[in-house]
Amino acid sequence: MKHGLLGLLLACALTAPSWGEEAEKPTIVPVTKAPFHLFTFQDDNMSLVSVTLPPGFSTGYHSHDQDLVFVITAGAKIKNQVLGKEPVELEFKTGEVRFASYTKTPGVHQVINIEKDHAMRLLAFAIVYPEPGRYSVSTRPAKYEVALDNDRVRAWRLKLSPGESAPAIQQTSPGARIVVSGGTVTEKRPGKPDQPLVLNNHDFMVMPAEERGIENNGSSAVELVEIELK
Repeated sequence: MKHGLLGLLLACALTAPSWGEEAEKPTIVPVTKAPFHLFTFQDDNMSLVSVTLPPGFSTGYHSHDQDLVFVITAGAKIKNQVLGKEPVELEFKTGEVRFASYTKTPGVHQVINIEKDHAMRLLAFAIVYPEPGRYSVSTRPAKYEVALDNDRVRAWRLKLSPGESAPAIQQTSPGARIVVSGGTVTEKRPGKPDQPLVLNNHDFMVMPAEERGIENNGSSAVELVEIELK
């Protein structure tokens, strides 16, 4: 009887993971539940997340399974750590437009803000539908600088000094506008009254397919990133 009990205990010790091994396994949550991630909008095309990561903090490990485009609205030095790999130090620069392909290759990572005194902020949207080709994006005049172009999105950067305006465009697919540097602008649409707007850093707007122009009639420079879906 004693030998039988001893054998059972040895078998359990050999097959069961140690407490140390259990402690080393990180907790993984979906991106919708990740610390410092605030989901604010979703439709049939995209879901938006606002991230404000304080200095010294981590998002914790979280999973992605949808293609993601994001704009840095407050830059910082960070460490990005893919699960099972060593962390990589990166500098996220204000206004930078990035894309992460997760639809075909889901991933798990965490981001750590290694700055001492300021937060890292970004606005990102996941593309809800899995395959490209749903929409055809527009072309835009030279005032709009292409910031990103791939099979899922095309993104433009628009900078307007006080008093400057951009030529009217015909946006052909739905998308989004992210404000990098805000100010007072007026949007102009054919057959509709002009629409004055006060834009702030880190603002987000859904932008439908439409014809419009924009003028900076404030006292500060404005920088926008506008994205169309493919």
